[in-house]
Amino acid sequence: MVITIMVIVVVIMTIVIAAAFGLAVSKGYNVKHTVDPLPEQNQKKSTEKEVMNERTESK
Repeated sequence: MVITIMVIVVVIMTIVIAAAFGLAVSKGYNVKHTVDPLPEQNQKKSTEKEVMNERTESK
C-alpha cells in the first residue's frame, strides 16, 4: 500500500516537473533576443557622420 502511494506521488511530481520545464522552454523561445552593437562600430559611425557634416558645412 505504501509503495503504491509512493509510486503515484513520484509519477505526479515527474509530470509537474516536466510541465514546468516545457513551460519555461516555450517562454524562452517567445523572448525576442537582441544584440547590442559593438562600441567600435558606434564610434566609427559617429566619426563618419562628423566627417560628412564637415564636408557639407565647408561648401
